[in-house]
Amino acid sequence: MMPHTSPRRVNRRVFLARSTLAYVSTSVAYTCWAAGGNHVNANDKNDRPKVALIGAGWQPDKRRRGRGLEIGKQATAHADLVAICEVDSVAAKFAHQTLTQGRCELLSDYRQIIDRDDIDAVLIATPDHWHAKIAIEAMRSGKDVYCEKPASLTIDEGIQMRAAVKETGRVMQIGTQQRSEYNSRFLTAIAMVRDGRLGKLQRIRIGLGPGWRGGPFQASSPPPTLDWNQWLGPAPMADYRPERTHRTFRWWYEYAGGQLADWGAHHVDIAQWAIGHDNHGPISVTATGDLNQPLNNGMPTRADMYNTPVGFSVRCVFPANPNVVASDGDTIEMLIDDGRNGIIFEGDRGRFFVNRATLEGTLVDELAEQPLPADAIEKLTGSSDRVSHMQNFFDCMRSRQTPIAPIESHHRTISTCHLANLSVRLGRELKWDAKNEQFIGDEMANSMLSRHSRSGFEIEGNHS
Repeated sequence: MMPHTSPRRVNRRVFLARSTLAYVSTSVAYTCWAAGGNHVNANDKNDRPKVALIGAGWQPDKRRRGRGLEIGKQATAHADLVAICEVDSVAAKFAHQTLTQGRCELLSDYRQIIDRDDIDAVLIATPDHWHAKIAIEAMRSGKDVYCEKPASLTIDEGIQMRAAVKETGRVMQIGTQQRSEYNSRFLTAIAMVRDGRLGKLQRIRIGLGPGWRGGPFQASSPPPTLDWNQWLGPAPMADYRPERTHRTFRWWYEYAGGQLADWGAHHVDIAQWAIGHDNHGPISVTATGDLNQPLNNGMPTRADMYNTPVGFSVRCVFPANPNVVASDGDTIEMLIDDGRNGIIFEGDRGRFFVNRATLEGTLVDELAEQPLPADAIEKLTGSSDRVSHMQNFFDCMRSRQTPIAPIESHHRTISTCHLANLSVRLGRELKWDAKNEQFIGDEMANSMLSRHSRSGFEIEGNHS
């Protein structure tokens, strides 16, 4: 594996300068985990990187469950949290006190973090429509990035982030922690598929649970504690409605991709990794959906109702990948719906189910008598050493290796989810050229691969 390099900052910090002493480069695809536990020394105050949190992930009804709060807390085990940026002052003060007892700098403009040379990494937990802009600008300023999923709002944003990682040599970890955690259930599931326990793979069924139905919602003046213009950022100007913000931003096309992107980012990721398409994609996607409101040429017609799919049924067709997994035919079918949250892998020898709580099925029971090869999971991750998703990020900051959830694989995962949403919105099958990342024979669909940013909120450094 070629390590990431960055001429701008690789020698700037003792934390990074020591990396060559702590790690030996490996030749695996997805990890900087090192056998023997050579991790960031969280107890050495001179060895701890400085990080900033952008977006507190505020959930007014579940105050301690916002993703920003969670990843901020996780990061403080490995780094010094020196700044928090949040445009809602109530959320900002809560995070400030909860995470640092009021000791770090509190900001409302993320650019103040981008401009600081003493910050090694940023943690991004804003709504989805801000992810790409902040991540790309942070990497161009010489910072590593931990970004909550889904990283992109559009396929074009994912392409830009992938290019930014290559351009800058920064480490970018996506918050798809199923690759690292949950007692390795998902890694075991992938290893079972790869080891042929299903026989010939026939199909994959993914349940995400339904989206939310809601509206009409009343417009009102933004509260004085919220900078509504800054919250909207690159998204189109819109009247303030409380339901557009905080936890429920994910049910608006302008800011997110609904359940297909929110949970699809996790489960489609595992499924595509299992079949060897984590760096490729489907050849066609056909989807139907139950929407809160009628659409016109794929666009919402009302501004006062949620507009992402409530229910959905998606069929993705992938080319078979016999070098990775034996399949029953030339293609592999992936079905995604709003059913029970989890993944079912089906083959001619049986099936099994996996989610965050369980890995179950007759084929799983057989592992007691016929265990997987000792190195089955190591072949996936490159190491037998299990660490948390956040620790993997900080380990990779030190080693300059590719993390367990890099932007390339995530981009391919979330592209499948974006394709599904576009198929729902356009009401037709979409043929996809995964190599060139373009639709085949569909100009309207191709026009929806990107979006215009609101004036003043374009990605800094991009050329028109």
